[in-house]
Amino acid sequence: MFDPIYVTNRKITDGDFLSHLEKIVSHHPAAVILREKDLSEEAYLNLAEKAGAICGRYGVPFIVHTFLKTAITIKAEAIHLPLPALRKMKPGDKACFKCIGASVHSLSEAKEAEALGATYLIAGHIFATDCKKDLPPRGLDFLKEICRETALPVYAIGGVSKEKIPELKRSGASGACIMSGLARCADPNTFFEDWHSSSLRFSKASLCLYAVTDRKDQSFADFYRDVENALKGGVTLVQLREKNLDRSTLIKEAETLVSLCHSFDVPLIINDDLSVALKSGADGVHLGREDMSVAEARRLSPDDFIIGATAKTVDQAEQAERDGADYLGVGAVFPSPTKKDAIRITREQLKEICSSVTIPAVAIGGIGKENIGALTGSGIDGVAVVSALFHKEDIRAAAVKLKREVYKIIL
Repeated sequence: MFDPIYVTNRKITDGDFLSHLEKIVSHHPAAVILREKDLSEEAYLNLAEKAGAICGRYGVPFIVHTFLKTAITIKAEAIHLPLPALRKMKPGDKACFKCIGASVHSLSEAKEAEALGATYLIAGHIFATDCKKDLPPRGLDFLKEICRETALPVYAIGGVSKEKIPELKRSGASGACIMSGLARCADPNTFFEDWHSSSLRFSKASLCLYAVTDRKDQSFADFYRDVENALKGGVTLVQLREKNLDRSTLIKEAETLVSLCHSFDVPLIINDDLSVALKSGADGVHLGREDMSVAEARRLSPDDFIIGATAKTVDQAEQAERDGADYLGVGAVFPSPTKKDAIRITREQLKEICSSVTIPAVAIGGIGKENIGALTGSGIDGVAVVSALFHKEDIRAAAVKLKREVYKIIL
């Protein structure tokens, strides 16, 4: 999920601040940070009680900014602090909060905030912004470094728009903070529709952690729960692979999973079967070497439909790109417990395939936390995993750990 955090600024808000806040909150942003730092403690407390109540009605996390006394008084669960304030925070005060955020402007600050007990970071400013005209943006390389070198969720701030979402996701950000874009927004409904549409749009970032399902003998309810936990852990693409279901059941289950995946701004891909993908409303199809040709699938599908193709050689990769594939699945790169007869390819072959095409590629086959580092420098844009997620007792935790390892090799 890549929902925006709304950082308030009542001075640039059009109309009544609290009425506008409720319009924004009704669309369920990731959180609201009440940033009104110019207020006195008393005035901030008064506003925080009202703003917090609005957020509470819609189930949106409410974050107090800077005012520690107010946060404790209203029993807020979350507070966001400048790093100097976090340094001074007493252990007893930290214990009052489930969530503590910190603003950071360098890698050293990020690491210090993590050591001081921060649970998330806001890094900026990333892009040029009118509110900091005299300061050059720190850029995407800065954001990538913070995401790669810390274990905390990182949110980008500064000059963020829906057009920047693919770059931010590719850099490893967990989300983004919006101030003026929402404070001055006359039509929140259109803003959030456009934001979610951009978040769902396929890009290289979509391949970072690609989950391929393995249902086995589970009930659909248990299977649904496992996919949901993988999404909560941060998977960026889901492929529904079902070899033993009848078509009508597969379509019905795919329709349900489309809704689940889209609630996390993650596309759903169907393995092998284009007709099921189209009828269920899935975002794309992945075609193996024995399936329908990429060229035929492209002819029969909408322009924005995602088509992935398996490639084990440079010739296959180049042909898939010519025929209209959006990405490649390349492997097996390691022995695979789910496909014991899969043809292995070497790291050198993987690198050669990746460098032979301009479309992104994901490695697949026996990949886990213990061997993923061997793929460093191969040119992949992500990894596709089955057992490394769905054979784990804690799927959500496994996804979090795997994604962190992927960032180390692709950022």
